Amino acid sequence: MVKIKIHTKYEGAWSNADELLLCLDTGSWRTERPVMDEEKCNYCGLCALYCPTQCMIDMEDQFVPNLDFCKGCGICAKECPRKAIRMLPEGEF
Repeated sequence: MVKIKIHTKYEGAWSNADELLLCLDTGSWRTERPVMDEEKCNYCGLCALYCPTQCMIDMEDQFVPNLDFCKGCGICAKECPRKAIRMLPEGEF
């Protein structure tokens, strides 16, 4: 078995968004945005765990995407077990 040594201060594929690289504004290229259904959300945190840019904000009863940094990838919606997140086209906003 080959052991791989990680040369970063983070052990996983995520960060706490303190790094400059992760704090990039989305700009105008996002085509879809996540929209939360508060009644379906059970505050499990899977959306925040799987969000690659870590832009989900903990509101203490649900998670809400920070749309300044959300890239519109839809991973949060795909991972939500209760389907509380829908991806809607930006044109509707």
